[in-house]
Amino acid sequence: MDWTPGIIKVLVAPAIKKSPATTDAGRIHYIIEGEKMKKLVWMAVLFLACAAARAEQFENPMLNMTVPSGLESGQSYLMINVKPAQTLRDYPKDDLYAILDKGVNAGIEFRYMAGLNIEAKAGYITGNREQYAGLSYTLPAPKLFFNSQLDMQFFSYKESQGSRYDQNLFYLLSLQSVPLLDERLAISADLGYDGFNGHIGLGLGASYEIRTHVRVLAEYYPVFKGGDPGAVIGSTGCYSVGLKFDTFGHQFIFKVGNSGEIGTRRMMLGTYTQDVFVGITVMRLIAF
Repeated sequence: MDWTPGIIKVLVAPAIKKSPATTDAGRIHYIIEGEKMKKLVWMAVLFLACAAARAEQFENPMLNMTVPSGLESGQSYLMINVKPAQTLRDYPKDDLYAILDKGVNAGIEFRYMAGLNIEAKAGYITGNREQYAGLSYTLPAPKLFFNSQLDMQFFSYKESQGSRYDQNLFYLLSLQSVPLLDERLAISADLGYDGFNGHIGLGLGASYEIRTHVRVLAEYYPVFKGGDPGAVIGSTGCYSVGLKFDTFGHQFIFKVGNSGEIGTRRMMLGTYTQDVFVGITVMRLIAF
């Protein structure tokens, strides 16, 4: 009998090859490359199980936004993102397991605080086979009631029907308030520039603690038209809402929104649909 946990089955199901199909509404469905993602996920799960966390959670992450790092020197975060391609809007009423049929868009990211408030990060997203790596500098300013972070990333990806990889730089300024209203509320803002699309993007979000270790989160990315000729910018902004649960070494985020994309840069490009996607994020704090 197969006792593999259901979530692992979803992640490692060998969904053959990635073959996104674009509908008239501009919606893209992703099917992950089974073998490559299977190795990545099993490595991540094993690493999560073996790593020891010796510090309480103190970073206040959002659903998709980037926030100023809360890591101390020598600490790391490993993050896994999963968004099934099946939307809730057209979910078959007579097929409970339809969410497993269309594959998932999945991402994995590793961050390491090297010291002097300088953090290194690298990640991979199965949608369009996007790879990225970068450095960020965090500037805490609690006396000014907010913390900030400057981020520069190199990214490359391959369009669904293209044969070459496009690449450029992504610049991001992230701001987050100090805890407000009896340390329950945090407000976040991201301002980014996508060098490939020549596009400026904005993300706004809020996090509110409804009980100890449980927060409700909300984000919105308005669409700014413009950018370089040929830039693919959605017709509507992206929104997400969700819940975050903290444990000693993990943070679990459950979310719903109108975009199947993963990552701040992608969310800033908007979407073409008002379909509803579900997703889950797992973050593991690592402090050896």
